[in-house]
Amino acid sequence: MTTHNDRAGTLYGLGVGPGDPRLITLRAVEVLGQVDEVFTASTSETEESLAGKIAAPHIRPQAGVRKLVFPMTSDGRRLEEAWLKNAVTVAETLDRGLSCAFLTLGDCLTYSTYAYLLSHLLDLRPGARVESVPGITSYQLAAARLNRPLVLGRENLAILGGATDSGFEELCRNSDNLVIMKPYRGTSGVIDRLRALGLASKTAFCANLALEGEMIVDGLEEGFKEPPGYFSLLLVNKRDEPRDGQGAERQDAKGQAGR
Repeated sequence: MTTHNDRAGTLYGLGVGPGDPRLITLRAVEVLGQVDEVFTASTSETEESLAGKIAAPHIRPQAGVRKLVFPMTSDGRRLEEAWLKNAVTVAETLDRGLSCAFLTLGDCLTYSTYAYLLSHLLDLRPGARVESVPGITSYQLAAARLNRPLVLGRENLAILGGATDSGFEELCRNSDNLVIMKPYRGTSGVIDRLRALGLASKTAFCANLALEGEMIVDGLEEGFKEPPGYFSLLLVNKRDEPRDGQGAERQDAKGQAGR
């Protein structure tokens, strides 16, 4: 039977959207105006939190803002240590009767550090009060920029992480639409695999959406070289409907303006 500390605070996982401060939800703004502590995530003590900058105008002046460090590494032991250490920090905050928000870009439960933190917190405090507040994802914004439906009718949609495995080709063949998130250093390899499957012309590359240097390239012709960067994704749409004639030209213009 799960026990609950009635005096403990509540943890709010807040997705603050893909980067445009205007795309934070009303519920997230409401929570930020109420909580006692706000936690931001970073890969180092010196890294600035983009999610924190988006949230800053809405945080009540009396609230404390604290940075939790999550190293960017594939070392499972180091990651586990960081998740547990930070979950302990949050648990101790809740035990003091304080409410707190953990900020994340995009949606708080889609490829998010918050999901790992939440899992460890619930191991430590099974009865903890938690509210996860969804946010607009980068791939939703990408589809909006392209004015292209993510999925229609009986189509399906696959959402993949950039660290693709041996099942990548099969998923591409069996999915009508794909989102490939955070390909990062593996972007060129993913694009090569999409070209080998004949999907390059049906793929849009999006980087730094709603941020400085926004770039959208609709159709990856031979010779396309993606810029390095963490905030990138690929949208693959195999629908054969006619385009509106504005696609590539309009997006290229947007990309040029954002550079």
